[in-house]
Amino acid sequence: MSVVDPAVSVRLGASGARRLVALLAEVSRLLEDPGPLRLSDEQADVLGQGTDRQELAHWSRALAAELRVGL
Repeated sequence: MSVVDPAVSVRLGASGARRLVALLAEVSRLLEDPGPLRLSDEQADVLGQGTDRQELAHWSRALAAELRVGL
């Protein structure tokens, strides 16, 4: 998989992509979890750089799904 930014290009191998999929899926779960494992609002704010918790959960879940399709 290639991730391209006008200033930077990054290549991610299959094993790295699988790890990223797992990480993004776990972040989504921890953002949405109603129990004690739920990320705090402060943690979610740092991870999302001010993005709304639900939007961040949706984005990370969607990106994980998109990456999974490419594997």
